[in-house]
Amino acid sequence: MIHLLLLMTTTYTVLHAEDKKVLASQDISITRSNNDIDAIRAEYKTINGLKLKTQQFKYENLECVDEGEITYYLQGNEVRKMVEKFVKGDGYTLTEYYFKDSKFIFAIEILIGGPAIGPETKTEYRYYVKNDKALRQMEGIKTVVPDSKFTEVLANAYKLLKARNAKNFNEVICNVE
Repeated sequence: MIHLLLLMTTTYTVLHAEDKKVLASQDISITRSNNDIDAIRAEYKTINGLKLKTQQFKYENLECVDEGEITYYLQGNEVRKMVEKFVKGDGYTLTEYYFKDSKFIFAIEILIGGPAIGPETKTEYRYYVKNDKALRQMEGIKTVVPDSKFTEVLANAYKLLKARNAKNFNEVICNVE
């Protein structure tokens, strides 16, 4: 009986200690993530406070959008921000992409649309990125699990960055070669 009680106590102590380690590890991960997000927010403010040179391109003769444009915001030759706007059907999309040291760090995407007859809907997404990995994805004020929208925004950020020099927006935006 004493051996059984001792075994149960030891097992509880070991399991409880492991739970504390897991929780501590999660707390450290959350703290790192929050620190990274705070750094991205600070960089966002910095970029929007800079006097940046602009370079704008209108989307013409694109197969997949009715009309649109992209504006690159440059510090020297480095793209720090891109703003893409386009209309497709009954929907309007505005996406701002932010970069630090040529690495994509953040995007805010606003989708406005709805049926021709009926209420218009507006959805806002935010994507926080570190080393091309999702730190956080938000829909409105709600944090959601990063999904295929994150992957699409990440890919578009780098495609649009490359398209600046090639000016082949049909390939980038419509995936047409």
